[in-house]
Amino acid sequence: MSVHTRKHLTNRGNEYIRMRHAGVLYQFPKQVAERYRIDNDKNDDSVSAEDVFADLNKKYTRPGALLRGIRARENLTQIEMAEKIKVTQSDISQMENGTRTIGRRVAKRIERLFGVDYRSFLE
Repeated sequence: MSVHTRKHLTNRGNEYIRMRHAGVLYQFPKQVAERYRIDNDKNDDSVSAEDVFADLNKKYTRPGALLRGIRARENLTQIEMAEKIKVTQSDISQMENGTRTIGRRVAKRIERLFGVDYRSFLE
């Protein structure tokens, strides 16, 4: 398809909804949202987000979730992250899953490489 015949996406006539979830901002057309709308009066089976994610919140510690988020943001595998902060892949996995704490020395390496305050990793 040539450049001249491509259709360009425009915002004309579309109203958008912006929603923030887990620190990420999403934008989508209102007409799409209407298809997924749930009326609270009609839906007695609703479940809160806290209930849905309770097990997830128990599984990962705050520092582990932060480490996993940084790794995802930088598009790194556990092996690549481990090489950068001079630990093993197993250490990264254990830190992300909360079975191993992130020590001050490792936290300072993360701060130096990724610009995140090292104190965020200390429990």
